[in-house]
Amino acid sequence: MSRTDAVLLDSDGRPAIYLGPELREGLPALVLEGLARRRLVALGDACPCGARMVVPNRAARRAARRDGVAVLTVPIEHENDCPAVTPALLDGRWGR
Repeated sequence: MSRTDAVLLDSDGRPAIYLGPELREGLPALVLEGLARRRLVALGDACPCGARMVVPNRAARRAARRDGVAVLTVPIEHENDCPAVTPALLDGRWGR
């Protein structure tokens, strides 16, 4: 069974919530580090590899809303060797 952590935060003066996988003991170190880095960036900090989440400015968010976009996708560019990169979490090497 998958468990989720919820973290309340304030984003641009508005309440927000981050939902993500639970960071629990027993996970392989690479997976735990990757998930921790993703959480760090989602909560507004920089990843040790330098990746940051750059949220579109208010004008861009309003324009998207006018265009009917309900959810904005914000790309986050981690370095290829960063544990937060999806293949590091999903390729199965850590489970062997």
